[in-house]
Amino acid sequence: MTAEILKPEQYGEFDTFVRSHEHGCFMQSPAWAKVKTEWKHEIIALRDETGAIYAGMSILIRPIGPMAMMYAPRGPVCDYNDAETLKALLAGAKAVAKKHRAYVLKMDPYILESEQETIDAWVAAGCSFEPDAGFKATIQPRYNYMLPYIGGMTEAQLLAGFSSNTRNKMRHPGKHGVVCKNMGLEGLDDFYAIYGETGERQGFTVRPKAYLEKFLRAFPDDARLYMCYTEDGIPLCGGLAVSYGGKCAHVYGCSADHHRELRPTYLLQWTLMNWALETGCSIYDMQGVAIRPEDSPALYGVLGFKQSFKGEIVTTAGEFNVLYNKLYSKLFDMALAVHAKLHRSNIGRADG
Repeated sequence: MTAEILKPEQYGEFDTFVRSHEHGCFMQSPAWAKVKTEWKHEIIALRDETGAIYAGMSILIRPIGPMAMMYAPRGPVCDYNDAETLKALLAGAKAVAKKHRAYVLKMDPYILESEQETIDAWVAAGCSFEPDAGFKATIQPRYNYMLPYIGGMTEAQLLAGFSSNTRNKMRHPGKHGVVCKNMGLEGLDDFYAIYGETGERQGFTVRPKAYLEKFLRAFPDDARLYMCYTEDGIPLCGGLAVSYGGKCAHVYGCSADHHRELRPTYLLQWTLMNWALETGCSIYDMQGVAIRPEDSPALYGVLGFKQSFKGEIVTTAGEFNVLYNKLYSKLFDMALAVHAKLHRSNIGRADG
């Protein structure tokens, strides 16, 4: 079996495949490349005897100096335990690496930390892997808070699974005039004003507003921007989420530092969960958390809030890498370490 590098006119076929696969993710959709416009993009695929795609990988390519880094976010999309398929995909990725002078391929599939046989098989196929990678050592968070049980549930069934305290908190905003609306691009200014404040308060990197706009435009039928407002129109909180391939992910969120007594974030989450049910999702993903305060005080601080929704912490194995140029990779890692050290030494300096 030989991997095929798809042409742009074949991307719709690949998108259909990703949506239908159990390991599909919106970040493996061709639309994600429309968000990550600073990267180049290639898609490789394997076909069965009927010509249908049965495995593939969307690869983002970022030039770094004379070479490039390749990254398949939440990829590849395949049977993780099919060794021959994995080898064929890695061979296809190697051809893409040669074309773009890439020194490494990074992949972070939804392989769980507990799936040791699968991890061993990937290492045997030629991937390097660091077990128990640190909180900041991977591109995607290893710890995610999910409700993986919502498939086929009704709103009443989902609501009944929460504690009476959580149910009361979800009803509280509506009793005090708070409304949650699907605003789309019209709500982006309101969202971004609170998003910037939230990032400053909690210490996370704030994406440019143009990036969030690209997200909404790239997934016109799959992404929504919900905003909660007081009865007199004051924006309180918001969430940008995407429902894709049976999974709903709350990707970006924000909350104002005022009117907290109205508990608008509970209404926001309940609205997003209902949208997940409406779109036939089996998983609602509240995204990354920290399980230790020293990893991220902000993400650790919201863990308790997320746990009130009766989900679970899902821990992925981490990143699997294929090195094509070990020397360049080592030099680049050394440069990153120096940059990080200089950044730390400049924290708090007026001339930093």
